[in-house]
Amino acid sequence: MAPQKPLIQVKNLDLYFGAFHALKNVSVDFHSGELVGLVGDNGAGKTTLIRVLCGIHKPSSGEVWFDGKQVKEFHPKLAIDNGIETIQQSVGLCDNLSIARNFYLGREPVKKVLGIPFLDFGKMRDMSTRVIREFGLRDNVSADDEVERLSGGERQSVKIGRAVEFKNRVVIMDEPTNHLSVREREHVNELAVQLKEQGLLVIYITHDIFQVHKLADRVVIMENGEKIEDASTDSMTADELEEVIRQGGRKVEKRGAV
Repeated sequence: MAPQKPLIQVKNLDLYFGAFHALKNVSVDFHSGELVGLVGDNGAGKTTLIRVLCGIHKPSSGEVWFDGKQVKEFHPKLAIDNGIETIQQSVGLCDNLSIARNFYLGREPVKKVLGIPFLDFGKMRDMSTRVIREFGLRDNVSADDEVERLSGGERQSVKIGRAVEFKNRVVIMDEPTNHLSVREREHVNELAVQLKEQGLLVIYITHDIFQVHKLADRVVIMENGEKIEDASTDSMTADELEEVIRQGGRKVEKRGAV
């Protein structure tokens, strides 16, 4: 059986901000139906790499390929059109708007009455209600309630449900469990695995190598703008991966080696 072609290919990527070399010759593949942990300390380059994939930054050199086609233009709207959704802990929802309005933020359905366009609040309410129930919101929460009523975990559920409903192909979860309770953290991690099982590519950014090792098929470690490790979780333990970070990418002797 021929190996699956990567959904996203990053080839020899460099990015400069003035004299600062933020990404250094980064090459990495990402596949559909895969959960990849992207790990590294602050300043490692993981968020910068993701911002390239999201169209926020244009690389200085190198190539990005999406579904077999080279990406020539970098813009957030183009990334969204390709089905790349980024879920962050602290942004992405408006507290003073209803869950339904947040669910369709930037994608509001419109109906025409006597040729005049109006927002279709009924469609927004019905669709968002169905999806938020599937993704674990409390029964006493209505799609008409403002987002400020929701807990941190429930806010993540809304964003994850939105990503699935709009048929996204890639979900990037940027530190999705920061400041969540243990129970909410487990719920968000279960949803990440659920997305993978539905065939989406899930890129999970975190500092916590032990948490992501339990979830991921593969872990990519970055440091100082470089990729220093790319290993399946079957081939390396969480302790070994943590040692890679401590050693800055230097060769780590496998446990049990003679």
